[in-house]
Amino acid sequence: MIRGGAASRLPAAGREGLRLSLRLLRTLAVGARRQTGAKAHPAELPARGRLGAFRSLGTPRLVVGCLAAALLHSPSPAQAGFTETLPKGLFLVDESYVYSWIDSCFNDEGDLVALVKPIERYEPGGPKQGSIIPVPEAKFNVLVTQIQYGLVDSLSLAIGIPVLLSTTVDPHLGWEPGDYQWTLGRAYTEEDFWEWAASMGQPKPGVWKGNEGALGEIVLGLRYRFTDRYNWFQKNELASSVMLFGLLPTGSNADPEEILSVGTTMWDLHTMGDVGIHVGFDKFFKKSLNDRLTLGVEGFYEALLNRELDTPTGEKHPLLITFDPYVGPTYDVDPGDFAGASFEINLVPWKGPARATWLTKGNLEEAGKLPPIMTFTFRYTYVHLGQTDWESDSDIWEWKDREEMWRPGYKNFLHLQVLFSFLRLGVPLQPYVYYRNLTWLPGKNARATNVLAFGLRAPVKFW
Repeated sequence: MIRGGAASRLPAAGREGLRLSLRLLRTLAVGARRQTGAKAHPAELPARGRLGAFRSLGTPRLVVGCLAAALLHSPSPAQAGFTETLPKGLFLVDESYVYSWIDSCFNDEGDLVALVKPIERYEPGGPKQGSIIPVPEAKFNVLVTQIQYGLVDSLSLAIGIPVLLSTTVDPHLGWEPGDYQWTLGRAYTEEDFWEWAASMGQPKPGVWKGNEGALGEIVLGLRYRFTDRYNWFQKNELASSVMLFGLLPTGSNADPEEILSVGTTMWDLHTMGDVGIHVGFDKFFKKSLNDRLTLGVEGFYEALLNRELDTPTGEKHPLLITFDPYVGPTYDVDPGDFAGASFEINLVPWKGPARATWLTKGNLEEAGKLPPIMTFTFRYTYVHLGQTDWESDSDIWEWKDREEMWRPGYKNFLHLQVLFSFLRLGVPLQPYVYYRNLTWLPGKNARATNVLAFGLRAPVKFW
């Protein structure tokens, strides 16, 4: 239910500062999105867990029976899309490991280029020493926990909690020689420059590692499928819903004195807004295609809130990021908003066999209504990126060092997922693998982050 685009949604590398993007909260902000649907449709809820977990809750037969009943009144995987909600009283737990990497971005011309522009260096009042050529690469390891709860059959509440296991940023610094230096009898080499920089108190930036066990921003979401009350929608196998979400400010900003550090706020992640609204529509083919296909479309608008950030003083990198004297001690950022749409196809290539097990209390017919063993999901997402505005004591710094690299743009996501469900076999496990690509389709003024995620889902019934 929490949208995303588990990558979650977490860590934005970009045009500067390497604030990386992940799918994290796209698995965070519609994170458990593939779980349920219209109340009158056959079962599909993803599942994972152990029978022992239910036994500790009370009478085993009663709890197992309630879980099976809830599963059999939730939608099938082919029906899971942008409108699913959980049956009343049912929890869905989703735990995923997300690996994200980025080493490029789309510029204003739509070309795929390095994340950071070359940095030209000059002798004080003299000729050009050369250009530092950074080709940075950032990698994220993230653990995402998502929990959904069905308040009523058509209304679900969700929470997404991203925890960064580690972040690594390698600058991969190169060098392009500048002007002839009469004092040396040649142009500066890379070794010459960094020896000179060290004499001025500027170390050569190395690999940055951090965010071990750091908490990202927690996402709260609410989805309401408002078409349940209208027979026309159910008769024509259609559904529509609205989803609202907002973030809790539990993340942390990047260290302003580090050139390559990455924060854990959604501004750093740059994958979703601080607040947002999504409206989704799904078309099912239960009768004509034996419930093997669902087509969905979703439109959304998300806003990032203004924030005040500390200006680098050059404490650690006096030659590269000493902005405080002319920018001021702090500066304000209006990040700009996101707007876009997603198109999704859920396809069931193999429903698999069904067995009469404890999940259906030995009923083979009911077991056949449980989720198919394999479901493929393909999603395309277009996101328009608004202009980001900086406010400081320096108009030149605002434009040349910031706003010029954060102009309006767009990005195109391709999402691929394979979901396995073993409920039909009496095993409450539903593993999945997910891949999101941002480099196959062109973009503009956008970071090209790729994401690979592995996860497990489990339905839980406590009463």
